Amino acid sequence: MFVFSLPFNLGDSFEKNNIDLELLRKFEFLKLYRSRRYSEIYLFGKTFESVCYLWFMDNELINIEYRFHIENKQFFIKSINEELPANNKLDKDPFFIEHKHYVFQDNMALSLIDLDKNFFLLRVSYLPSLPRIKN
Repeated sequence: MFVFSLPFNLGDSFEKNNIDLELLRKFEFLKLYRSRRYSEIYLFGKTFESVCYLWFMDNELINIEYRFHIENKQFFIKSINEELPANNKLDKDPFFIEHKHYVFQDNMALSLIDLDKNFFLLRVSYLPSLPRIKN
């Protein structure tokens, strides 16, 4: 699966990934870092410009996020679905405000989240974020 070609791996320690990381925010149990070291990433046979965000809990990488331009979103959906089993494709949940595409595969959560009209996030995580539910 494409996640194994990412330059960061879920479960790795902070020490293994700390080259060129900038602390953006510190929470009680989490730390959010941004990496500009990998401003270009090669996925699905193409090179993309991206900003990478890494979330660490207890010195372990639990969440990887890449921000991409929205024009690539349909390509990502199609490419990710080609790598997934036929019975487990990216899907939309109408109860999520963002209507994000998501799938759980190999003990990982993969999701595509619209940020605004220009960008979306590709999120790979062990602990998926809790959704904001519509009332």
